[in-house]
Amino acid sequence: MRVGVDYYPEHWDEDLWEPHARLMREAGITLARLAEFSWCRLEPRDGIYDFEWLDRALEVLHRHGIQVILGTPTATPPAWLHERYDIYPRDSRRYPLGFGTRLQRCLNHPVMRRYSRRITEAMVSHYANHPAVIGWQTDNEFEANLCYCEVCADLFRQWLQRKYGTLEHLNKAWGTIFWSQEYTSWSQIPLPWVARCGEEHNPSLRLEYRRFASESTVSFQREQVEIIRRLAPHHFVTHNLMGLHDSVDYFALAHDLDFVSWDNYPGGSWTNAGHAELAHDVMRGVKGKNFWVMEQQSGITGWGSVSRRPAPGQIRAWAWQSIAHGADAVVFFRWRSCLYGTEQYWHGILNHDGVARRRYREIARFAEEVNRLSAELDGTTLRHQVAILHSYEQNWALQIQPQVNGLRWWQQVSRYYYSLRGLGVGVDIVPIGADLSHYRLIIAPSWYLMTESDAERLTQFVEGGGTLVLSPRTGVKNELNVCRTEPLPALVRHLAGVEVDDYDPLGDEVNHVRLNTGEEFACSVWADALLLQGAEAIATYTHSIFSGEPAIARHQVGGGTVYTFGTYGEPELYDTLFARILDDVGVQQMAGIPRDVDAQWRVKDGARYLIVVNLANEERTALVPAGASVVLGSVSDGGAVRLPPYDVGIYRVEG
Repeated sequence: MRVGVDYYPEHWDEDLWEPHARLMREAGITLARLAEFSWCRLEPRDGIYDFEWLDRALEVLHRHGIQVILGTPTATPPAWLHERYDIYPRDSRRYPLGFGTRLQRCLNHPVMRRYSRRITEAMVSHYANHPAVIGWQTDNEFEANLCYCEVCADLFRQWLQRKYGTLEHLNKAWGTIFWSQEYTSWSQIPLPWVARCGEEHNPSLRLEYRRFASESTVSFQREQVEIIRRLAPHHFVTHNLMGLHDSVDYFALAHDLDFVSWDNYPGGSWTNAGHAELAHDVMRGVKGKNFWVMEQQSGITGWGSVSRRPAPGQIRAWAWQSIAHGADAVVFFRWRSCLYGTEQYWHGILNHDGVARRRYREIARFAEEVNRLSAELDGTTLRHQVAILHSYEQNWALQIQPQVNGLRWWQQVSRYYYSLRGLGVGVDIVPIGADLSHYRLIIAPSWYLMTESDAERLTQFVEGGGTLVLSPRTGVKNELNVCRTEPLPALVRHLAGVEVDDYDPLGDEVNHVRLNTGEEFACSVWADALLLQGAEAIATYTHSIFSGEPAIARHQVGGGTVYTFGTYGEPELYDTLFARILDDVGVQQMAGIPRDVDAQWRVKDGARYLIVVNLANEERTALVPAGASVVLGSVSDGGAVRLPPYDVGIYRVEG
């Protein structure tokens, strides 16, 4: 296991590099990421490369025993390249986006592709055998290439022609007869540009464009990966993903990587703020293996406005939480707060003055712990019996037509995830194509786009003895975002033992359901009136137009069970139902873990390690197994461990 830092030597006078490296080493930092935003220094003029400054920086770090990950610098094309070529992306109104920030490039533009390959090949050739360099990060925080330029329009049409073969096939598949949109030439097909104000393009067109934009990003990265594999096959290749970001299909993007990394800012001005626990598990599921955190919050974050300063101990707690969920390396962003530019107030381990203060000491404590325990924790992984299915295409389809408040993908995943975690259960978040056979319980958020192969995989899982939970809006459309004609939930209605007889988009309006055991709970967002066809009702609506009709059903199929949830309930509904379902399927729950304490098992042959992290600003008490030995933290008192605010404990259980 490793502790690292994101370092930008080009931001500092060269006489500071040596004291920086010395302070890093004294803090226990053994890893640094460099150069992902330095194209203008590495190639100051067209075809003229300057690696001497980076050579000197690597020499300093290597002398202090710090290994290096280099980033390909293609997220920030230099000004001279933009001046010479119009590689700017276009927005949905087809206006060019200008110079002055980052990611201001169309990944499909042939000039961008050519120059990106060229700088990547030059860098990798130069550093392939450098003793400090161990791996590469492609670009930085890829997003889907949602560009609306004519280059992308032409490539999109070619992409569609390869997929559909003929316009007749495409017109029929998309139903372009609607609003007289039938195409008689491939050149007539638009991107989803802004059309009539307030009205949207064909949902099939929009979904295919999202697929194309994502594939464009994957293709751009693949060119870099192929260069690295060819010139430096002994180096690893990774990329820093963004947790719950969803513009690009991370499963496809990660296919070419050795492992994924991601950028974790749990207390900052970031889309994942407050969802680090969930995002860690999403990232682990992208390749079904441990990951790295390539940017871990080290202080106050923000650009124009800023977040609160993490409380004493909170940075260490977040870092240990990363390891608890599967991180094998934690790299803090950044070493020293930048004096200029947009991220002046995105604070590093050191403030602008460069003095080693409180955050430095806290991170040094974490690094000492990780370095001391690395040999024992190396090789540990997470193994769970419960999974939530994840799909970027389902997410995109629900973004295209969100229908009502509360139906968005991450809202659905969060409902299930936090209930299961609150019950003391570890959760994997996996694609439907993963090996599902070792799971006992699988939850499928709205599997809105249902294919024959999806239905077959779910059927095999249930008939093999698994328990499946289905959600509202399952099976509504086919893979082209066209509504199905079968009664819902369409291809899995026989598996579920129900048909949706009617539905009511509740949105924020509250209804209620009553379980067979008598408890009553609020529900909202959506209400499916279920028609039982072999299943049994375990909950009914008590109010509104579906009063007395089934809301949740259970169906025994072969050796397994299917639960169909026809609505979305308050958290207590999920807690009640999942507690019973987990007991039925034999999944053990960790008892005595408060909801604001994150507890995870990392395991390897012969040993299990329970990592408990108090994320609260007050003391908490957690239960650990009898006979557990202390690896880090306080000794248990009869199985109870007292955790001060933001404290961490690690406990080993043999066998």
